[in-house]
Amino acid sequence: MKQLYHIKPIYKSFIWGGRELIDYFHIDTNMENIGTIYHVIAIPGQLDNIVRETQEPLSVFYRKNPQVFQCSEESFPVRMTTTANSGFQSYQLHPDDAYAKRHENERGKVSGAVALKTSDNVSEWLFGNKARNREEFKRMVEDKDWENLFSKIKVKDGDFVHTPAGVIHGGYGKGTVSATFGTNGDITYRFYDNDRNDPKRPLHLEQVYDCVNIPEVPVGAKAVESVEENGLLIYHYYEKAGEYVAKRFIVKGKGSFSYPGFLFMTCVEGSGKIENTAIGLGETILVPAAFGEIHFEGDMDLIAVSYLEGGKNE
Repeated sequence: MKQLYHIKPIYKSFIWGGRELIDYFHIDTNMENIGTIYHVIAIPGQLDNIVRETQEPLSVFYRKNPQVFQCSEESFPVRMTTTANSGFQSYQLHPDDAYAKRHENERGKVSGAVALKTSDNVSEWLFGNKARNREEFKRMVEDKDWENLFSKIKVKDGDFVHTPAGVIHGGYGKGTVSATFGTNGDITYRFYDNDRNDPKRPLHLEQVYDCVNIPEVPVGAKAVESVEENGLLIYHYYEKAGEYVAKRFIVKGKGSFSYPGFLFMTCVEGSGKIENTAIGLGETILVPAAFGEIHFEGDMDLIAVSYLEGGKNE
């Protein structure tokens, strides 16, 4: 039997978090709130999942087991979380790799998100900016002129929203549980935090001014339709070399899927088996690269993240 690996989640509370994730995943915890569950992340000394079979941090496991990943990137490349914002989240952006590596010694953050529950609900997100130059951007931030600074996009529950580096975003959460996929970084630069003045949540105005996209890059929501493949319903959300691969698998009975790269899969509804290995709600399994056909059984919803090295899809 080919080896699969279990990845232990990391729970983290935030000032904008609530009980949505605790209730959704039936988590037994003394934590008052959980804003984010890190299902897949490997930032040494900060956020680093444990691989159950070896009891090693994922960053160490990645370095010691190149045959599992068949990826030549020096450091682990991707991340996957579930989040639920119940309160005000800061106005913020994430730097690109070049800036983050130079100033923070880790990767930047390019990400995408999708609400796990689809519905006819359409919300308006503050996403992107309308500034014509950096001086105008600075003035609007200083004046808190959010109405003229932010662009707005309409997002229907279940739409996929990709967030390139340098895109400003934030605002109030509504308790929606979302899956997020991205590069293996966790750098957030805030330029407004609802006047909380929390010393643990400093503002990063100069970094924001350095990194913001002016003019803004095209952004928007995308309705991704599922496709039926070998007994599975699959959402192919995003795939770009050097960034991340995001997918979702709906299993109703039995099905199979073949993929050349590694796949981290987190169960976000129901339960079942991957290659006769049981997986339950909130659990994450790593399927190694070059595994061959992967067999699924059960009634479950799986989110998945992987990686393509630069040039492979060009």
